Amino acid sequence: MSMPAAAPAGGPSLASLRAGALLRCVADQLEPQADAIADRMVRAYEREIPGYGNLADAALRRDVQTVSAAVVRTWLTVMATGRPADAALLQPLTEGARRRVVQGIALESMLRAYRIGMRVMWSELVAAPAWRGSAPHGLMGQVATWALDFADRITTAVAGAYADEAAHVAREREHRRSGLLSVVLSGAGEQRRGPDELGRPHRVVVVSLPADLALADLEAVGCALEDETGALLWTVRHCSVVAAVPAGDGGAGGLRARLATLDGAPRCIGVGGPAAGAAETRHSYAEACDAAQFGPRLAPSPDGVYDYRDLAAVIAIVADPVRAQRFVTTALEPLAPALTRRWAIPTVRAYLACQGRLKDVAAVLGIYHNTVKYRLAELRPLLDEIAGDGDGAATLLLALRVQGYLTEAGA
Repeated sequence: MSMPAAAPAGGPSLASLRAGALLRCVADQLEPQADAIADRMVRAYEREIPGYGNLADAALRRDVQTVSAAVVRTWLTVMATGRPADAALLQPLTEGARRRVVQGIALESMLRAYRIGMRVMWSELVAAPAWRGSAPHGLMGQVATWALDFADRITTAVAGAYADEAAHVAREREHRRSGLLSVVLSGAGEQRRGPDELGRPHRVVVVSLPADLALADLEAVGCALEDETGALLWTVRHCSVVAAVPAGDGGAGGLRARLATLDGAPRCIGVGGPAAGAAETRHSYAEACDAAQFGPRLAPSPDGVYDYRDLAAVIAIVADPVRAQRFVTTALEPLAPALTRRWAIPTVRAYLACQGRLKDVAAVLGIYHNTVKYRLAELRPLLDEIAGDGDGAATLLLALRVQGYLTEAGA
């Protein structure tokens, strides 16, 4: 593949065919290591930049990781093709820069991260086997110039996107939104009063969204939360929107119904427990994240809304998979004689969840009423022994829900 003779206005290229061929070979060798290179970049940010080293929120760290991986792949694509980085190739980077504004990352910290990232990528380039084995000394200057031009193109693009978004968020509402982010990100040992709105009873809602949404799409979801739930404050993450919504207005059922009506892209919504004050906001946020993560596997919901209060017991158990498996094994041991029948577990789960209402059990399982009665007649001796009282039934149902989660997670 021939290389362009000169650098177009859109970005860097290489004049030397030999340099271009060498970089293509290096790119091919480094492509399988793209995620590992991004990991090394993120660790370097955390060591050298206080703003990155103090990130306490796992979702924000994943955002940084995702953008770093996009930087590496952009770099490898430009190396492999010889074409400059165009707007489409740079979009994950510029969108990440826009998110950094509303996430409270300073411009200088972000630009320093890019400089560190370029340093890491240069080290990877010159350590590649193709470079060490055959790079003529006369090409070093050409490749170094190309790398500097590439770094300039990238940093100019992200700085411009950051500046545009910074102007956009100068409005008062955007500053109030960043207050929620500060509260959520602050460590457990920090004392932050937070915005006055968080003094009111509220619950944190996390709306998980597809990874390819632009910041404008995420903000549209935030505005919809304001309209549908009266959200007190909201902010964005990579692939998610976080909001504090009033608690108690219409009860949990009313909040769920309003969340289920949100328009837009397919999403999963986690709802944390009640909170009042910044310290409890952090707990509610963690609970909402857990509900969004575990809910689809524990109890798939047609409306995509998962309330932590409904899932807390199971989430607490599955947090330790080894202990969770031991709990399941112990709790289901009395059912062992019936477990050879494929229908036994689904039937017991539906029977307990429906509190013994046979018509509801038949509807859940999609079978005839008489079939339910036949199955229960076989299971009755075992059920009476281990689930004859409320505590026994609750323990057995919990064990079956944990087993369902472990089975799906393993698959």
